[in-house]
Amino acid sequence: MKAPVVLLTTDTAQALTIRAALSNMRVLHCQQVEDVRSICQNQSVALVLIVDDPPRIDGREVFVELNAMQPGLSGILLVAGEPTVSDLQGALNAGFSGLVELLYAPEVLENVVQQALQRYQLNWDNTRLRTLIPLYRLGEKFFAANNEQKLVEELMQAVIEQTGASQISVMLYDTEDERLRIVAARGLDAGLVESIRVAPGEQIAGWVYKHGKPVILNKEDQHISMFADLLQQPELVTAISFPLRISERVIGVLNISQKTTEERFSSADKEMLSIVCSQAANALENLRSRQLLAQTTRMRTLFEQYVAPEVAELLLAQKTDLMELGEITEVTVLFADIRNFTRLVQHVELPLLRRFLNEFFSIFTETVFRYQGTVDKFMGDAVLSLFGAPVQQENPHLAAVQAAWMIRSRFRELQARWLVQSIEFAKVDLGVAVTCGPLFIGNIGSDQRLDYTVIGNAVNFAQRLAAESTECCIYITQPVRDAVESDFSVTPLGDMQLRGVEKTISVYAVCNQHCE
Repeated sequence: MKAPVVLLTTDTAQALTIRAALSNMRVLHCQQVEDVRSICQNQSVALVLIVDDPPRIDGREVFVELNAMQPGLSGILLVAGEPTVSDLQGALNAGFSGLVELLYAPEVLENVVQQALQRYQLNWDNTRLRTLIPLYRLGEKFFAANNEQKLVEELMQAVIEQTGASQISVMLYDTEDERLRIVAARGLDAGLVESIRVAPGEQIAGWVYKHGKPVILNKEDQHISMFADLLQQPELVTAISFPLRISERVIGVLNISQKTTEERFSSADKEMLSIVCSQAANALENLRSRQLLAQTTRMRTLFEQYVAPEVAELLLAQKTDLMELGEITEVTVLFADIRNFTRLVQHVELPLLRRFLNEFFSIFTETVFRYQGTVDKFMGDAVLSLFGAPVQQENPHLAAVQAAWMIRSRFRELQARWLVQSIEFAKVDLGVAVTCGPLFIGNIGSDQRLDYTVIGNAVNFAQRLAAESTECCIYITQPVRDAVESDFSVTPLGDMQLRGVEKTISVYAVCNQHCE
């Protein structure tokens, strides 16, 4: 509702004439000075029109009193006769913005009043801007905070400076406890602060959190409030509970109260809190998002030291118990094993051997990732990798064999470079095998130590076949052969009895042109 224009005159007929001239405005008519005082004490007034009628109404004295109640109040003095220079000077000294003769044309009064209202609106807007701009600048402080405690302390300090509250607390919703708890407070007993836990909907703060609406309680009307039964501090003069809101989501509640003065919190305080709390809530959400991003980045970096990026993403996205992460699915397995590595250990210094292994594992990992596979684990001098899971592929068998072929080629280049370091590297070779089958893929282990891996016959077959593969061939099983024979030259090797495997399996070799 817009601020009204107040008219003070003892003449009812005169009031009707004036209100008719200002029919497009909200004009409140008062016949007594006491009535005007009451209005100015309880609400904002845009303009006061006073008909000067001494000795019953001394317009200048009345306006000086009203202006003290509402500094900056606009007023127009209406006089019976033609105003003199002395009348005009007296009106200006009293603070009036205009002086009008009662024997006026209606449009003259309307024009003077319109101009006065425009000045009132301009002054009001300027005052509002001077008040709000510093509040918006508080956002810079809030967003500069590098932890939640610092941010809520800045919030409390800002609110205290604006309201003079003697008690203040900031409550945030704890998702684990499903309760509001006080994270910072001033003017409250420390033991009480630690003990308070409020469920959504419970008590005043819980109601504010649940409904997202502020509550103002003043001493005069506390007994008729819907919260009367919950009020435990009758000595409070005035209090506000205000939601900390981000869009439509409430994350907490700000509580302020006053005991030491007779001042009351008003709608202006509520508007101020709306600005401050909105900035603080958004800064808090921003801070939490930055912290979550940093934590996730650290975790992803850590995970990717041990597993493929795809597996790291899968683990980070898991919402349930990590021990439950797993399924049985069709997986293609690529296994590579450095032959004669035990002899190499005996003849090459360990620091040099470590560098050789790291370079080989880098080659292996880069190649597997290039073909969208996943490196499952390093096993001493061997590597296990997967295709088709957890990252789906159109033809995982072909991707695995293509990766295996490139790994063998790059291994020969690696071996040639390392011959400069030691002739012993001429005696090592790489056994490679590709198999497939239904495997369990997921987490195994304990609460203290998890391993994301695969279990099943295809893994065992790949290890055994890699141990049997010849210098220039990659051993594969029949389902893999069926998927790659149009892209690679494949030679059948017949049924093979593998160590530790009860039944024989059909084995095929993918060989280069120099292989006999």
